[in-house]
Amino acid sequence: MTATLTLLEPPPSRAKPAAPPPASIRTAARTPLITIAIPAYNRPHLLREALASIATQRGCDDVEVLVCDDGGLAETRRVVEAAALPCLRFYVNPSRLGAVQNWNRCLALATGRWVTILHEDDTLYPWFLASIVPQLRPGLAAVAVRCAQSDKPPSLIAPALDRPPRAYARQWFLKSSMTPFPGVAFPRELALRLGGFDPREGGIADYAFWYALAGAGRIETLPVTAAFYRVSDDQWTARAWPEMLRRAHLLRLRIARAEFPHSPRLGRWLARFYTARMARSYASRFKDAPATLTRAQAFHRIPLARLPSGWIWKFLQLASPTSETR
Repeated sequence: MTATLTLLEPPPSRAKPAAPPPASIRTAARTPLITIAIPAYNRPHLLREALASIATQRGCDDVEVLVCDDGGLAETRRVVEAAALPCLRFYVNPSRLGAVQNWNRCLALATGRWVTILHEDDTLYPWFLASIVPQLRPGLAAVAVRCAQSDKPPSLIAPALDRPPRAYARQWFLKSSMTPFPGVAFPRELALRLGGFDPREGGIADYAFWYALAGAGRIETLPVTAAFYRVSDDQWTARAWPEMLRRAHLLRLRIARAEFPHSPRLGRWLARFYTARMARSYASRFKDAPATLTRAQAFHRIPLARLPSGWIWKFLQLASPTSETR
C-alpha cells in the first residue's frame, strides 16, 4: 500500500494568526467516517511509530489521517511522505500555534464526521478502530477505550470486542476524565459547536473539553485497552504539572458546583479528595515541591481523607443516574 499524500495550503491571513482556520479550508473530496488527527511537533521518530500504528488498523477503511505540523522540521515531512497510508493529509502551520491551538487546527482541518486526536508520541493498537467504529452513532458525545500507560507500548493480546459499553457520567469527572487523550473519538461538528479546546486551560484543556462534551451528550466507555498513552520525562506534564494541578482543582470545583448544586459541601470535599490524590501521584513522579503541591497536599488533612479511593469511586458510581449499560 502506497501513501496518497495531500499537502494542504496555508489558510488566508487573519487578524489573529493563532486562531484555527475556517472549517471550509480543506481539500478532501469526501467525508470519511473518522479522522485520526496528529498534532505534530518536532518528534519525527515518535511520529513514525504513531503512523505505523495507524497502518495496522483493521475493521474500518473509511478513515483519513491528518498531520498538523507545528514545528516545521524537514524530517517530519519525510516521515509523513514515507507513511504507507491510503488517505493522508499534511499541513504545516505558517507560524507556531502551541499545543492546544494545534489541537484546534486539527479539528478545523479534519473532514471526518468523528475525530480522534492522536499525539505523535502515542499509538493505537490494531483493534482500535474495530473497537470503536461499531459504537459510533448519532447522539453520542464521545466513545472512549482504555489506554495502556507506560514509557513504551506494552505488548497486548487482541481482546474480545463483544462486551457492552457503559455510560461515563458527568459526576465522575470529579475524579478524572474517562481515559487519556488517544482513547477518545468524538463528533467533529459537536466539538466545533462547543468551541474546541480552550487554550486558557493550558495542560488540562483536554480534561475540560471532555467534561464539556459530557454536558452536551452521552459519553460511552468500552472495557477494551485499544490505545497507548506514553508517560515520559519530556512530555508536557513533566514541565507544567504544578500549573496543571492548580487548574485541575479549579475545574473540579466548577464540576462540583454544577453536579452537586444541592450538596455543595459534599462537592467541595470530593474535589479536594481527588486533588489530594492527584498531588500524591505527582509527588511520587517529580522531586520539586512548589507551593501548589504543598497546598494540594494539605487536602490530606480534610475529614475522612484517608478513606480508600476505591470507596469514593464506588460512591460516585452508585450516586450517578447514568451508570447503566446501554
